[in-house]
Amino acid sequence: MKEVSLEGFGKFRSIVEEELAYRVFEQSLRLLGGPRKIVLYQRLTWVSSLLEAALVLVLHRVFDRTAEEIAEELGISVQTVRNILRADPEKAFQYLEEKIKEEDVETKGVHIAGGLAKRAFEEIEARGW
Repeated sequence: MKEVSLEGFGKFRSIVEEELAYRVFEQSLRLLGGPRKIVLYQRLTWVSSLLEAALVLVLHRVFDRTAEEIAEELGISVQTVRNILRADPEKAFQYLEEKIKEEDVETKGVHIAGGLAKRAFEEIEARGW
């Protein structure tokens, strides 16, 4: 994991956290295929939770916050945070591929936004942010 030092950032720490979350969110949108492809997913309701998942991953994996700390800070349940953190990117992409074909697909246990954000996070982290 890339170490991020926020020494001297003081009140700007949350801005840095949010900037990293935006990068993960933006990469997630690219992974979806960009604006035109996203329009094809218009019936999906999870896109708004993608930014939440990006922020959860940044807070946990870059800033070492616990699930409990993240849940409290963002006003979401600890279980939601845990679902995002353990999301399987492969299952998320499989769901999307099948959804675009209008096939019936099992979504139980698949946190789509978490899986997408996790894949995006890993790609950005591998590039060195």
